[in-house]
Formats: sequence, structure tokens, C-alpha cells
Amino acid sequence: MTLPLRLALIGCGKQMQKNLLPFLQRGSRDYQPVVCVDPDAEQACYVQALTGAHATASTIEDVDLAAIDAAIVAVPPEPSAEIAEQLLQHRIHCFVEKPAGPSTPSLRRLSEVAGKMPDVHLQVGFNFRYAAALRQLHEATVSARESPCWLQIEFCSRHPSAPQWGVDTTVESWIRQNGVHAFDLAQWFIPSPVERVDGHSLPTSDPDRFLAVVGLHHADGSHSMLRVGNQTQRFQVNAAVHASDGSVYAAPSLESVVLSRDAGMPAGTQLFGQKPLDHGWDRSGFGPELEAFVATCLDRSSAQFPGITDALTGSQLCDQALSELKPSSASAATSVA
Repeated sequence: MTLPLRLALIGCGKQMQKNLLPFLQRGSRDYQPVVCVDPDAEQACYVQALTGAHATASTIEDVDLAAIDAAIVAVPPEPSAEIAEQLLQHRIHCFVEKPAGPSTPSLRRLSEVAGKMPDVHLQVGFNFRYAAALRQLHEATVSARESPCWLQIEFCSRHPSAPQWGVDTTVESWIRQNGVHAFDLAQWFIPSPVERVDGHSLPTSDPDRFLAVVGLHHADGSHSMLRVGNQTQRFQVNAAVHASDGSVYAAPSLESVVLSRDAGMPAGTQLFGQKPLDHGWDRSGFGPELEAFVATCLDRSSAQFPGITDALTGSQLCDQALSELKPSSASAATSVA
């Protein structure tokens, strides 16, 4: 492939501007944005001015796909899977923001299309796998996770506070947009298949807010406990791995990783720490995930990345959790299909 990688930026709205644009503005010899695609001409022109792209377009049909090597797709889930499928069929590498589709069936179809094109790179934007603290926690617990362990993940955010994308409830909208990150992190830390899902909601003081606890029972005997919701006043992400020898490895925030071996070390031992000087773009993994995407497109990396199979499994787990969280659902655990 001729350098630089010719990029199409599809969807120039809030998601692109807030989370992905800082990386693209840095500039690199490895890639060049060539077209910004958005039905809102003002948005497209704004992103074009910031990235130095050559042109704008209102739809993907207006783009000369033969002039594109790869695309970054940051649009709502409904058109996302359709756009990604169209690009894959033209053998264009795709980075697609999660959840990459509006439903499990749509992701299953996209997975089938991608499976027929193993040489075309399709990456899904589960950025927290690239957050520095969580990567350090993952690396520090390789041996601990070889035996059954207990994983705790908290993922809470104030937004969204209303249904989006045509879904019926705020809970469903939030789980599919934000909570899916927690399910993806659980898969990443404990890849053993989930055999059973438990879930229940906890009462909150505000009827428009919710807090849910979801348990994932893995085939290897491990257990993941996810605490998710929009009841918090601020964004919160943390994770902890409880090893079978009693050790606890924790990332209490996106700034540090601490090891606590026993009650004699209550303060723990810091394994990793960083100051939040990057406005969250690198700390939350947005920059590193795009660096990994570009490197893989240019055949420079064979590292594992979150793909459509991960998105599909995460969606299936969301389905199971939502069935447990509905007031009418039975309290018994359900099995993952």
C-alpha cells in the first residue's frame, strides 16, 4: 500500500470531534484524511479545516471509493453497520465506533461479511482496551488470570439520560451505548466464554437514573461483576482483579494501578501512575486505538485488537443483561445463546 494511508472520515459530529479528532489533528506521515463525509455540510467543512482533508461529501455515495484506503466511521449505530459493510465490500479497511450496529442481528450480518474478507481490517472502537492504566492492569495480571479469578468492573456515566437510536428505554440506550464497554473489558480480561448472566437493578433517588449489577459466570470458573449505570455525577471507570492467592490488582481510576497483597500492605504498591495531562484522549485510549488501526492497515502490527466478533459477543451479553434487568423478567439467571 502506498503511503500515506488515505483516510475517509465518515460522520463529522460530536463523536468524531470530541474523541477522535485530537489524534487526527496531530498529523502523521502515515495517514492523510482526504474526505470528510457528513450530511451536515457545516460539520463536514469544520472537520475538513482542522484535518486538512482535500474534500467534503454529504453521503458515502458521493465519495470515489477507489481513492480511499481506509475509513473511520463515527455515526449512529443504525447506518454504521450498513456503511461498514459497503466499505468492506470495496476492500476498504474500517475503524467503526462501537457498538458498530443497532442490534445483535445487524452485528451478526456484519461479522459474516467480514469473515469472508480476512485480509481487510475491521476494528471496533472499544477504546478502553487501549487506556494506559487498564493495559497495565491487563499485563500485570497475566499469570493471575491463568487460574479462575474474580473481576470487578465499574463503568458509570451521567449521560445519556434519555433513550437514543430508537430504543425503548433509557436503560437499554445506556447499556448499548456505554455499558457495552464494561462487557467488552470483561471479555478482554477473561476470554473464557460466559455461561450464565445474572442481573438486577438497585434503587436510586432519581427515577430517571439507574444502577445495575450484572454478574457473568465464565466457563473456566471465573466470575465478572459489572457495576454500571447513569446514577453518578461524574464519569467513573475502574477495574480490579482478585487472584486465587488473595492478591488484588486494581486500577482505581484511569491514572494508576495498585497491588495489595495482604492486610499488612493496606496502602498497596503502585505499579503504574500517570498525571491526567492529556485531557483524556490518550488516557481513555482514543489516540492509541487509532494508532493501532493505522499500524495494522499498514501491515506494521499483528497485535490483538477488538473486532466485530468482540462487538457481537458484547451485544449478546447486553441482550442477556437487559432481559434480566427488565422488571417483568424472572429472577433466575439466563443462559447465553
